[in-house]
Amino acid sequence: MPPSAVRVLACVLLLAVLLPAVLSACPLCKEDVADDGPSMWRGMFWSILLMVSMPFAATGAIVLLVLRARRRQAALGAPGARP
Repeated sequence: MPPSAVRVLACVLLLAVLLPAVLSACPLCKEDVADDGPSMWRGMFWSILLMVSMPFAATGAIVLLVLRARRRQAALGAPGARP
C-alpha cells in the first residue's frame, strides 16, 4: 500500500471513531434543557417544520425556474424547445 493510501485510511478510521461521539445529539437534547413552557416547544415545532420543508421548497423552486425558462424559450420560438 502506498503511504498516501495509509494516511487516507488512517484519517477515515479516525473520523469513523470520533464523529459519532461528537454528533451524538443536538445541543438541546445533549444539555437536557429544562422545560421553559409552551412557547419554547412551539418554537421547536416551527423550527423542525422549517427544516423538514426546506428541501421540498428548494426542489420546487428549482423545478419552477426550469419550467419558466422552458416556457419562455418556447414562446420565443427558440430551436430545440418543445411547445
